[in-house]
Amino acid sequence: MKHILLLIFVSGLIAQDFDHPERDHERSEKMEMMMVWKLTDELDLSPEQAEKFFPRLRKHRNELDEVKKMERALAGEMRKKMGEDEDLSGKDVKNTVKKATELRKEVVDLESKFLLGMDDILSPRQLAILGMFKQKMMKNVRGELRDNHGKKGKRGKMNRRGGNKKRRGF
Repeated sequence: MKHILLLIFVSGLIAQDFDHPERDHERSEKMEMMMVWKLTDELDLSPEQAEKFFPRLRKHRNELDEVKKMERALAGEMRKKMGEDEDLSGKDVKNTVKKATELRKEVVDLESKFLLGMDDILSPRQLAILGMFKQKMMKNVRGELRDNHGKKGKRGKMNRRGGNKKRRGF
């Protein structure tokens, strides 16, 4: 009985260690700081430009976050209906698809409005860099994740094969 209680207690402590929303918040803040640093560097912003640019960027990101929340809520609603084995009518699915499409269009409109509205702060060259920044940053992040995942995967595969033995053939 003591062993079972000890096991439950230790399991609870371990589970609490994984439940840290403040870590997610810290990670989010670090990502935000990194993005600000990269943007400042990539755009070669002057202090005057940065003073005007970043408040607008924060406002834009908040607007995007609101739309993303609505998208997640819509997807969650559909998943809930599917999980409950509730009969989904074609009309429900079509309405959900229409709403999701409208939300995606809203994201595109917000992005376009933000980018085109920065012409009073940024030069045409800086606008072009800003327009491509998101894709470039996401590509870099995906590459880093792939590299890190590849390193972990290779270690795991090597251990399963029995060390550092090389395979021959297919």
